[in-house]
Amino acid sequence: MGHSKFGIAIVGLGLISKTHAAAYKQLPELVGEVVGCDIDPNARERFASEFQCRTLTDLQQVIDDPSIDIVDLILPHHLHYEAAMAVLDAGKHLIIEKPVAGTYREALAICDRARDAGVHFMVAENTRYIGAYVAVEKLLRSGAIGEVVHARTFLRSNEKEHLSQQGYWRTKFALGGGLVMDTGAHSFYLLKWLLGDFDNVVGSSTKVFPLDNEIEDTAEVQGRLKSGAHFSCGFTSVSEIPHSERLELYGTRGGILVDQMAEPVVKLFGGHQDFKGVPIDGVTFGPDAWHPGGWHYESVITEVTDYVQSLAEGRAPLIDSYDCAYAMRVVEAAYASIGSSKPVSLRESTVAGR
Repeated sequence: MGHSKFGIAIVGLGLISKTHAAAYKQLPELVGEVVGCDIDPNARERFASEFQCRTLTDLQQVIDDPSIDIVDLILPHHLHYEAAMAVLDAGKHLIIEKPVAGTYREALAICDRARDAGVHFMVAENTRYIGAYVAVEKLLRSGAIGEVVHARTFLRSNEKEHLSQQGYWRTKFALGGGLVMDTGAHSFYLLKWLLGDFDNVVGSSTKVFPLDNEIEDTAEVQGRLKSGAHFSCGFTSVSEIPHSERLELYGTRGGILVDQMAEPVVKLFGGHQDFKGVPIDGVTFGPDAWHPGGWHYESVITEVTDYVQSLAEGRAPLIDSYDCAYAMRVVEAAYASIGSSKPVSLRESTVAGR
């Protein structure tokens, strides 16, 4: 590459870009210049002021800059595919925010192109780096609860202010908006990573807060995994309880509860008569999700750090980005079920889009 340190461009300077930039600043031995890129002059000005960096106005400037080795794409979902392909065709390394793209086919195509291009690629799916879920994976692999027969997830947030903004891209399905698209990608990736492929899904959604937009703010998706386990995933973007996640796993010999608003965050239960459970050490309680020390913030820092360190060390990142593409397959199946009010099978090789 001709560089002792990596030059990085963050393309799309919304909320999560600041956390990505903070992670790069913690890697001075590996990261050189960090550049911001956005079409919005106000976003560029704010980012440049906070991180004391230069900014660019469009992706082509990033691609044409020989000092930039890594492109960090944090764009509206409907822009992912074309932007990612342009970066990969230019031979630059790529980290792209979840969901990978607006459709399963596009997501799969991005992963395939990155593999064929021989660049360092990763989907920025912070779920893989949340300390509680890393602890859960270890428990499952050790057989701590036997065979999992039922899994439940619940993700809540409050997006009322954002979703009330006229023209906001997340309020339109055609631009990659939708609660199951944005939030479901996390839960479906989590279950794929921990428990394997999906067999079928049944979805339902509604709007419980009266906003003038087309997307759902509350949804439920349930069904079967190929292992035979039943699963249920709940989502809401209009919660008046702080942004958080919960996971419940029920096995043949015990269970695991994860709740980012509880201390301890992770507890292992040895059966239905184990009323106390065993707190799992090493998982930090950080309920203020979006700020330093919070479970979400710290997982993003760890995620970005793994990407850069894995590139420097010549190894694969911890996350399998194809699993993130697979999550989009489940998203599409969920929306197909919501639209038809019927179960949708994932046994076929492809799933039709919405």
